[in-house]
Amino acid sequence: MVKDAWSAETGAGGPHVGDLRYFSRSYDPRQELEPAQETKTLVHEDGFPLRIKLEHKLVPSSVLMGNCRRSPLTGEVILNMDPAYPNFQVVDLAGRDRLPKNRLYLEKDEYLFKPVPLMYRTWLYQSFFLHPSGLGKASDLDYVVRQALSAFCLDVTIWDNRWSPVMAYAFIMFLSSLTLDSTIIALACGIGLLTCAFAVACNTAKAYQRERWLSLPFRVAFLCYILISFPAATVLEAIGSTLLFLLVSAEIILGDCYFFPSYRFHCKYDILRSLGYRVYVCARDGAVGMPAYVGRTPDRMPLQVVQLPKWTTQNHLIVELEGLMVELRPMREEDWTKAAQEFEETNVPITFVSLPLCEYDGPEVEDESDEEEDHLPKKMARGAVRGSTHLETLRAFRQAREIYGGNDQLDWMIQDLEYS
Repeated sequence: MVKDAWSAETGAGGPHVGDLRYFSRSYDPRQELEPAQETKTLVHEDGFPLRIKLEHKLVPSSVLMGNCRRSPLTGEVILNMDPAYPNFQVVDLAGRDRLPKNRLYLEKDEYLFKPVPLMYRTWLYQSFFLHPSGLGKASDLDYVVRQALSAFCLDVTIWDNRWSPVMAYAFIMFLSSLTLDSTIIALACGIGLLTCAFAVACNTAKAYQRERWLSLPFRVAFLCYILISFPAATVLEAIGSTLLFLLVSAEIILGDCYFFPSYRFHCKYDILRSLGYRVYVCARDGAVGMPAYVGRTPDRMPLQVVQLPKWTTQNHLIVELEGLMVELRPMREEDWTKAAQEFEETNVPITFVSLPLCEYDGPEVEDESDEEEDHLPKKMARGAVRGSTHLETLRAFRQAREIYGGNDQLDWMIQDLEYS
């Protein structure tokens, strides 16, 4: 019987024999006349999806405190993210837990901001918080934040002089052996160890900018000694002395001398207004040429949020999010384009956090929920199979399992046919 079932043709005995769709109560013959319409994804004018999914995340308290450190060698600030801390891309200052999916509404929403982490400010804030130098005024609840923002440091990512000289002297100590001069070798090793000690000792919030200045006299004296002695008795000594002189000179030029062109980007922030929920309107002091260098134009900040009548490139909106110092900038069309591109490539919702700073007074938008496919219940699948009188072959039973999604409900019938 099983052999005949597999060899039987579907069209034998009539056009509808073996096709279970014609024996289902839910079958509509008009479905054969209308071609299946595929759901098309709405596309924005930039070519990316018009609708994106945003997921609300909560920021746990104090999970980042103490997890931010500065590398004494590279000068890079490293933040060990806690798994409980969300990786968010948008900040909502209206305190909402749901946002519309249509980008046309999102682009006009004035309460959505892009977070820009201030890594050095975060390290300074956590350092001052864990090791306070003073109590400040009794009425100043934002003393630690004010102390971190008032520090004169570099916030933009450019080549600077915050890396330690020990990174170069790790090669200088080995290269000095080519000179075959015991004095130069001893001086190179001694200065290398000295710069390493300075890098570790000065790796604090108040002393990290003094590291290079403390070791600069020793490094300049070492460079002068190389130039004066300059061993060149053999070809190897001449090559070693030349390379050593060039490397020590390059370390001073790229490290210490580069402090002057990067100094114009150093700045500090004065808090003009505390809006609540650790959100501050600040005025930048210094780094006058920074907006032109990074190509930044004045942001259009909503008056109901910042409570400042005139907003210029010198103003910044900064928030402290449970140990993370973040600058908030309004979400622009290009930011939503990048978010839509990321959502299209990864199919992962864009995450956002909410701060109930002000009440939302924009238009109420109700997004239609995504249509979900209606699956036939398992009981209906078994009932449809049992109520059919033309299920006489193994092929028909297998087709029933594929059409009605019966899964294991039809296995017992197939087994009966296979062993009959």
